[in-house]
Amino acid sequence: MKENTLEEKESDNENGRPGSEISLDSSDSNRKRPSLRGSAKFRRVPSAANSQGSMEDKMLALNALLSDSLLITEFPGRNGEVSRNGKTEDDDTLKDEFGDDLSDDDFEELPEDGRSSRDVDYDTDLDMDYDEWINEAKREIENDKTGEKKYLHMCEETGVIPASYFLNHIQEKEFSMKYHGLGPNGAKAIAWPLKTNKKIEKINLEGNWIEAEGSIYLAKMLKNNIYVTELHLAENRIGNEGAEAISDMLQKNDMIYSLDLSGNSIEDYGAEKLCRVLLKNSSIKHLYLANNKFEERAAGWLREVLTNNETLETVDLSWNHLRTRGAIAIAEGVQENYGLRILNLAMNGFAQDGSEAMGKALKNNRTLLELDLSHNRIPEAGATAISQGLQHNDTLKVLRVASNPLGGEGPLELLNVIAKNDMSEIRVLDLTDVLVTPAFKELQQSLEKDRILTVYFGNVVGEIFDFSSIRFDPFCDFRRNPMSLLIEYCKEAGYRLVDLFNDFDRDGNQVISKEEFIMGIKKAGVKISIRQLEILIESLDINKDGNIDYSSILSFEEGK
Repeated sequence: MKENTLEEKESDNENGRPGSEISLDSSDSNRKRPSLRGSAKFRRVPSAANSQGSMEDKMLALNALLSDSLLITEFPGRNGEVSRNGKTEDDDTLKDEFGDDLSDDDFEELPEDGRSSRDVDYDTDLDMDYDEWINEAKREIENDKTGEKKYLHMCEETGVIPASYFLNHIQEKEFSMKYHGLGPNGAKAIAWPLKTNKKIEKINLEGNWIEAEGSIYLAKMLKNNIYVTELHLAENRIGNEGAEAISDMLQKNDMIYSLDLSGNSIEDYGAEKLCRVLLKNSSIKHLYLANNKFEERAAGWLREVLTNNETLETVDLSWNHLRTRGAIAIAEGVQENYGLRILNLAMNGFAQDGSEAMGKALKNNRTLLELDLSHNRIPEAGATAISQGLQHNDTLKVLRVASNPLGGEGPLELLNVIAKNDMSEIRVLDLTDVLVTPAFKELQQSLEKDRILTVYFGNVVGEIFDFSSIRFDPFCDFRRNPMSLLIEYCKEAGYRLVDLFNDFDRDGNQVISKEEFIMGIKKAGVKISIRQLEILIESLDINKDGNIDYSSILSFEEGK
């Protein structure tokens, strides 16, 4: 050891810097490496303390070592010390550092390039099994019972910004996410986690414009779902293609009992697809198809459904385009139906023929409890036909015929039938915005005293309207101080009142006619309504002689 130390000192003096010269010798294929747990990979290089090579050779050797992408670690010495310069100089030094217990068993052969092939000493991403890692991530997503990871994964796949509302309510029985702007991709993102969700029973996605594409994703999700019982997709623009996707889903899903497809621009083709399924479906009880584009052909299919399906209890077909022939077809279906409880046919253009057909239906139907025929252009003759149907009806509880031109006798006939039919179950008669006669009002007051009956109606013919009931006066502020407001209006227009009226006051007596006053206001471009002009003239024409003395106005302006 002393000799080595002297040699190192001599080398330090010769080269002008401490340390020993490093020599790279790759010809020795039997070099050994200490198999020390926790150490990093390194290559032992013998020291060359007495080397006389040039500085250039040393730098080349050093560059070769550094470019070899190897980590050279420090070896702990005795008593926790680190050997000088972090290098071992030969096998004797190793034994000196680690003791006599170091044997050949602690070494292993290195390949010719000096690298170790042992994988147990260190881990890098180069040795990672990517397939196993990816499969593990997939398993985590597939085994996600809450659906949160699936949703976030789908958001990343589709480029959709995750909605915290969805994550916060995904475990609730009634999931309502109305008007959140999901769109087709948003619907796709929520469809996958909902597929395996066992909590949600009611889904309401009204007003999200998921369109046909989004409805297809949801339909695939619901095909084998046995937990969702209510599906509300109103105002989503799914069209015929979306209606067809929902129809295909209903062929396999028999758990949904409430379906809302209102406001989706579904036409006769889509209606046909839905009706073909409804002819065989025995689970749907409540069907909402309002505000679509159903016409006569769709009405024909709906007639078949109403005739043969006894499961449906609620049907909403309001705001469609059924018109007269379509209305007759629906009425024929109602006449043969034995399960329907609530039917909404408002805003469909029934007219006289349609209302007459509905009168016949009411005569034979024994299950319908509520019927809405509002906004259907039903004339007085139509009201008479409906009245005839009510003579034999003892089940209907609510009849709505609001906003129809029923004439003078139509409303009274309806009320008379209810009064004469002791078996009548009518509890609500809605004639909102329908003009009635004093005789109607008298009978209405009498019936409401004797029966459990509520009647809504419009104005009564011949009654004087009580204007004192109007509490809001839009000109209240203007009436209180019209002069001040007139001056403000003139300033906004860039005029003074004195300039405004002097142009029309030819004799200079500060009196002008009403016509001249109005012309002056118009010339100035003052923003004032006709009613405000009338109020101003009324307040300025003090003598009621048709002339306006504006001297008081000018003095008022000067005071301002």
